[in-house]
Amino acid sequence: MRRNIVGLVVCLVIFSSAVISVASMTDGCMTKTGSNHSEIPIWEIGDKWTYHYTESVTSGLNYSFSGTINLKVVDDSEDSYVLKGKSKPRGAFFYEGMQFKSTIFTTISMRLQVRKNDLGFESFEETIEGIFFVKIGPITLPIPFQAEKYMNIEFDPTWEIMPFPLYDGKNGNLSGTEVVNIEFIVNMLWGKIPLYNYKNFAIIIMPVPYTCSAEQITVDAGKFDVINVSAICEDGSRFISYYSDEVGNIVKEEICKTGGGGTVWHHLILELKDWSYTP
Repeated sequence: MRRNIVGLVVCLVIFSSAVISVASMTDGCMTKTGSNHSEIPIWEIGDKWTYHYTESVTSGLNYSFSGTINLKVVDDSEDSYVLKGKSKPRGAFFYEGMQFKSTIFTTISMRLQVRKNDLGFESFEETIEGIFFVKIGPITLPIPFQAEKYMNIEFDPTWEIMPFPLYDGKNGNLSGTEVVNIEFIVNMLWGKIPLYNYKNFAIIIMPVPYTCSAEQITVDAGKFDVINVSAICEDGSRFISYYSDEVGNIVKEEICKTGGGGTVWHHLILELKDWSYTP
């Protein structure tokens, strides 16, 4: 179950981090080979990004979802940005022999708070709720039920996940952090049937080496000049982000986490469909 929680933290938070993957860190062993730098963008209320995503996890609380997520800056006061997102997912998650399949009445909502001076993560909150078709054990006929899966995470220290300024040839180590005050809850029938309640869990995310390269890629939103930030772990897991100054965010990200024997247990692909940010 521990790897499952770690996976949820990494995949859900990195999913959101992918959606707004901008942050600062110490340069470490960086090498400069070009003069074009991608600096940390300045966002305003109303800036938004729309992404298509596909994601699957095959360990612990298994799930597989796809859909479109709209993420929007809703607050830029004080020292942080607050972003909120909505999605109508297609797919299912599994718990103790039960399958929860999404319907048109299922929604994902998320809230992310990032620090302005480096856009590091301060907190992340996500809720998947609504009406699901539930299969219980050997029962083959799906039963409609209200259900909710909720996660709330705080980071201490703030998690810095992208090595701005970005430029071709840069390399170093992405910073780690300790994740604290994790809440993970699964309920049915508006909380009347509690299935899972896990609180006050903490993990440590270790630093990961990265490299940067200048590339050009095409996604649904168009063709972009990007900086590819690739981080490869010792176990073969990889985190690849493609950042664009024009978008003020990433245009694509792929996350692939592996376990023993190189088996992939978490896979996420995220691609930009539309945006409203102006440099």
